[in-house]
Amino acid sequence: MEHLPVLLSEIMEMLQPAPGRTVIDATFGRGGHTRALLGRGARVIALDVDPEAQAEAETLSREAGAEKFRFVRKNFGHLEEIAAEEGPVDGLLLDLGLSSPQLDRGERGFSFQQAGPLDMRMDPSRGESAAELVNRLSEPELRQLLRDGGEDRDPGRIARAIVRSRPLRTTLDLAQAVLRATRAPRPGAKHPATRTFLAIRRAVNREGEMLEKALAVVPRVLKPGGRLAVLTYQSLEDRVVKNWIRDHAEEEKRQPGMAFGQPNPQRWVRSLGEAVPSETEVAANPRARSARLRGAERTGEAFR
Repeated sequence: MEHLPVLLSEIMEMLQPAPGRTVIDATFGRGGHTRALLGRGARVIALDVDPEAQAEAETLSREAGAEKFRFVRKNFGHLEEIAAEEGPVDGLLLDLGLSSPQLDRGERGFSFQQAGPLDMRMDPSRGESAAELVNRLSEPELRQLLRDGGEDRDPGRIARAIVRSRPLRTTLDLAQAVLRATRAPRPGAKHPATRTFLAIRRAVNREGEMLEKALAVVPRVLKPGGRLAVLTYQSLEDRVVKNWIRDHAEEEKRQPGMAFGQPNPQRWVRSLGEAVPSETEVAANPRARSARLRGAERTGEAFR
């Protein structure tokens, strides 16, 4: 399936790229959003750890030129390092989904619909694979991972089925283990393994930790007036982003039992609202259906 950048016009409206502005695309993927940013005259610094993303970025670098485009093979947990090198920038984009090539290529191990090794690493050369993780963890550890990382509705039963099915080596091994613990999906319904694969992928790539690290350094990464746009594809990550924006946009903080609030010392942003794909976009790109975009603008003086 062709990779289509999600909510492209809404992201451009939110980030307002233009000549003279620098934007960090912290999840380059296959470069759809970056190309649009470059097309509006912005300079782009792109981050990704996927070797296939790096290959795409090298092609784009030859097209755009080094003065307009820079690629860094790191994940968005390293944003503060990039900001230290570059100085604060005008825009920051985080697209927390997978690219279509990652899902469609069975050897990457991301999809229960594609047969392949149970890998799921964004950078296949580093770290523990999904197979190593699920074969190592105890049943209670798996139960907690599935509950907290994917919000599985019956994490105990699925964790037990995984343990009983070990060793798991392929995506289909894991999908079958989940099906043994749940009901077969009805036509058109979400596959029971969806949340399980999500939880394990997030754990393998430490995605929750990386998102928290990225949001924590937004005040250092963005100039005053700089803009943040975050695309999420599941409720857990969307809550993290929504709560972060709320916590740093409120004028006052009020503790329980207090009649009056106190000025919020961490009021660094104002909300730019949210957007979801239109019916037209979802019809053209079904993988966009769960996407939600949230944005914020950096306020105040430069952060020290």
